[in-house]
Amino acid sequence: GFSLVELAIVLVVFGIVLSFGIPSFQHYSQTQQLRGTSENLVQTIQLQRSRAMATGQTVTINFNTSAPCAWTVMGEGQANRKALPLGVSYASANPASLTLTRDGRVNTSGLVVFLNRAGLTDTVSIQVSGLALIR
Repeated sequence: GFSLVELAIVLVVFGIVLSFGIPSFQHYSQTQQLRGTSENLVQTIQLQRSRAMATGQTVTINFNTSAPCAWTVMGEGQANRKALPLGVSYASANPASLTLTRDGRVNTSGLVVFLNRAGLTDTVSIQVSGLALIR
């Protein structure tokens, strides 16, 4: 069996190891949340581009940069709002609105920059051809 002293030593060592790991996990979590938001926007643009081409109707994506931050997809009389995760906001969204046309193109190119609490940024570039990339 184990003595009480041995058990206490194991718990102290485990606590020390855990205390070093928690800040790293929090940083990793914030970074992944930022990246996930960018990937979600790219997927939304790709899906709405396909939808615009399939239905022959334009689809508009508005970037709501004031709190609460979100983007809104509008098309065919429907509006779907996607809120940004807690701790992620817009550093910039230029232009504030994109229109995807039935030929799969975007009315103008744009850059959307997301910012997390740690000050890290992730940029989504939208080209006139409708291609969206994470930089």
